[in-house]
Order: sequence, then structure tokens, then C-alpha cells
Amino acid sequence: MVISKEQSETIKKRLIEQIDKSNQPDKEKIVDYIKTLDESGLEQFLKQNKIEISDFDSEKSTPLEQECIFCSIINGKIPSYKIAETKKAVAILEINPLSKGHSLVIPTEHLPVEKMPKSALSLAQKLAKKIKKKLKSEDIKIETSNLMGHGMINIVPLYKDVPTKKIKAEEKDLEKLQSKLESKTRAPRKKVKEVEKNPEEIKQELSKLPKISFRIP
Repeated sequence: MVISKEQSETIKKRLIEQIDKSNQPDKEKIVDYIKTLDESGLEQFLKQNKIEISDFDSEKSTPLEQECIFCSIINGKIPSYKIAETKKAVAILEINPLSKGHSLVIPTEHLPVEKMPKSALSLAQKLAKKIKKKLKSEDIKIETSNLMGHGMINIVPLYKDVPTKKIKAEEKDLEKLQSKLESKTRAPRKKVKEVEKNPEEIKQELSKLPKISFRIP
């Protein structure tokens, strides 16, 4: 499917209307996410939730049952700006940050906050130190929350005299931050091949060693 800008605005408006009328938890966060989608992002969103454009041709349409946004990010269905990763959690940049460097740590399993693995918190604490050092923030706020039943950890840098305010980040700014904060994989060290020496070479090297004279009492 190819979505025009006009169609995109219409579909987003209808999606938001349906979500507002539904009993979907964390409705505000889902609505904020939908508002940030461009034509390509919206197309991916519709595909992952198996929604057809024709569903919006009529004023009568049923409330949407949405797939967890974070599970879609973990599975690569929704693009993200990844900055760190472990076996049990992934850290990404928030596309609607409260401040520069606002990041999310998301467990790879769909779990509520109460069952979040300790390794996710460890990753958040490690990342918080890195963000504070790299971006020179005055402090870091770490807090947990749920979205569609998927627990996550917010890492929000706090800057002096700069109030926190949610805004849509520019793609170029997110790319720069990603490059600055992402964990670099170290290249494995190359083993130095030992060259075997023949007995004559060893004898010559030993002859060059300084002589030590000592007396036995």
C-alpha cells in the first residue's frame, strides 16, 4: 500500500479517535506515538497490526486491538535508535524526548514492571552514567512505567535551567546522539604468531645476556 500525506493525516485522526474511545491502557502514550509517525512509519504500523486502509472508508469501524509497540521494536518491526543491548534488554533513544538524551530501556520479554529482570535496571544505571558523562547533564532521573503491559525504564537527563518538555526529536539529532552514546563492539585482539627459533639462534641470544658473578660463601 502507498499512503499519501492526506491519507496519513486522515488515518491518524481516525486511529486517535478510536483509541480515545477504547479502554486501552496508556492511551495517551499510544496517541503520542501515532502522532509522530510519518507516511512510511504509519504504513508499517498498519501492516504490523493487520489494518487495511479500507477500514477507514466508513465512519463505522471497530476499536483497534494493537500489538505492543515495544514488542514490535524488539522484533525489528518498528525502526528505532538503539544505543545498547543485552540478552534481556534493549536501550533506545526516545523519539519524543523530555530532554536531550532521554532514553528507554525495554526488556526483550513482554513483562510488567514488577517482573522486569534486574539486568534491565543494571543496564539503565550503566547507561545513565554514560549519558551524564557524555552529555554533561546536571543529574539523571530514572523511573519505571508501563505501556500496553510492557514494562520499561525511562532515563531522563536533567540540565540546569532547562525545563523538561516533550517534543518530537529531529532524525538528524537522534542519529548524532546514537553515534555518541551507542556501545561500540571491540574488535578481537589478533594473536601474535610465535616464530620458532632454532637452537643456534637461542644460543646466540643467551650469549648476549649480561653475566652475573657471585661467590658461594
